[in-house]
Amino acid sequence: MSAARVDDITRRLREKGIVPEECSSEDYALHRRLAEVEAENKALREREEQLRADRQLLEDILNAIPDKLTVHDRSDRVVFSNWSEEDTYWENRGGERDGTACFGCYFRGEKSCDQCQVEEVFETRRQKVIELYNPKTREYRSITVFPVNLSEGDVSMVAEYVRDVTATRKMERELRVAKEAADAANKAKSEFLASMSHEIRTPMNGVLGMLDLAMDTELDDEQREYLEAVQNSAESLLALINDILDFSKIEAGVIELDNQAFRLRKRLSALHTMFVHRAEERGLDFRFEVPDDVPDGLVGDPLRLRQVLVNLLDNALKFTEHGRVQLAVSVAEPEPDDGRVVIEFTVSDTGSGILEAHQERIFDSFAQADGSFSRRHQGTGLGLAICKRLADLMEGDISVQSTPGAGAVFSFRVPFGKAILEEKVAPRRSGAAKDAPLPEARGRILVAEDHPVNLMYIEKFLTRKGFQVRVVSDGTEVLPALREERFDLVLMDIAMPGMDGMSATQAVRGAEGLQTPSEVPIIAMTAHAMKGDREQFLAAGMDDYIGKPINSDNLLSLIFKYLHRAEA
Repeated sequence: MSAARVDDITRRLREKGIVPEECSSEDYALHRRLAEVEAENKALREREEQLRADRQLLEDILNAIPDKLTVHDRSDRVVFSNWSEEDTYWENRGGERDGTACFGCYFRGEKSCDQCQVEEVFETRRQKVIELYNPKTREYRSITVFPVNLSEGDVSMVAEYVRDVTATRKMERELRVAKEAADAANKAKSEFLASMSHEIRTPMNGVLGMLDLAMDTELDDEQREYLEAVQNSAESLLALINDILDFSKIEAGVIELDNQAFRLRKRLSALHTMFVHRAEERGLDFRFEVPDDVPDGLVGDPLRLRQVLVNLLDNALKFTEHGRVQLAVSVAEPEPDDGRVVIEFTVSDTGSGILEAHQERIFDSFAQADGSFSRRHQGTGLGLAICKRLADLMEGDISVQSTPGAGAVFSFRVPFGKAILEEKVAPRRSGAAKDAPLPEARGRILVAEDHPVNLMYIEKFLTRKGFQVRVVSDGTEVLPALREERFDLVLMDIAMPGMDGMSATQAVRGAEGLQTPSEVPIIAMTAHAMKGDREQFLAAGMDDYIGKPINSDNLLSLIFKYLHRAEA
């Protein structure tokens, strides 16, 4: 203690008459020591008050915690607990173990200490968590028992922390029920989309199929122009249907690509017909450039390709007031070594152009190049974002170069497989021979299809291509036909009234004594286009799958593939 502090205490003792004004040096030393002791006692009392206040604050905090805490020592003594006799909701007293009251373990309707974890935690020095359920009150309780490590490193106490998790478990149960309901709703939606797919695609197959046949008949230029316009409108409707059927896939972040053979120039011709009148009405120079070195037979997703090009051409025409809009197609160099060919589609215009700052985000969802143009030219801002997503899915890329006031150039590069397709016979014009000879017979095909228009289209199309065709209208008629005749291939519709295509295929694969071998190639024809359908068809024993509306080039490519495989 400092001398000044002692002197101050001595002065106050003199004022109280405890220390005389004049005293011997021995007495003064004694009185000074008494002052020192008095000062020390006062400091201890102040420290004790502070410790008592801190302890009370800690107890108040622990008692205010809604969860329950009990601390045990090695003598089975409860060092601290915020349980009280009023905690009937918790049923705080569990029983007695060696004459010592336990806290917090009783929760199963039995006053037993079998579930006590305190001794185990003392021994293992590891935390343990258990959860108990009371079926009578339908309450859940989470109990965490953990060691209390002192500064010396010894575990002399174990704490038991109890929390009521009934509300949490109830919420989890409600979320689980809600998820199951949502899953059921998604399943119902998928079933509805699959049904709608079949009901819409089936007549669309008839429309596009009969149009394809009509285009190969004797037509004058005006009739051909009208039919091409109808065909283009039908394909636009089909693209809209595909967008609707893709809705669930877009929600899930999954978009599947088709892989079929198609003629590039035929698709581009339909696009030209779609936009040329609109360009002429606005006085624009509208042209397509497709050099001879660009292959015509490709394997890929023609509808997704069309979706990207339609979006790019639509934007070019939308933002071009005068001048030119052009689609140029070229083979990108160098070609990959995997047998594919990279085709580059370049859409250029002389329109308003895009600011450099906007070019960086133009492929983002809901992005518009300019606020003023967003009001002048309405749109969702999703078109280019979808193009970018499709380009990535097709293993390609899309980019833009533009100068404000000087137009824009969009480049879309994507790899395709190469398809070997039959050369198209030139369509007959007025005055052409009406009864051209049919090509040499190529094989016998059995067609199982219940829709009369689709049946008529497939039969006429295959007959014109030189195949011998027999048709049946139900799966129950497939086996009898295969017993009577030998066929090289079977085209099997999936949805038929008496026996569906998968059941008929399974019956064929397991049959004996047929004129046609049971391993005959079977190609599924279906308007069902949902995820997982193809896998189901293949698992049923089918060899391949073609979706409706049927693309004639893709159908021929599949037929040639399996007939050539059988010959080999």
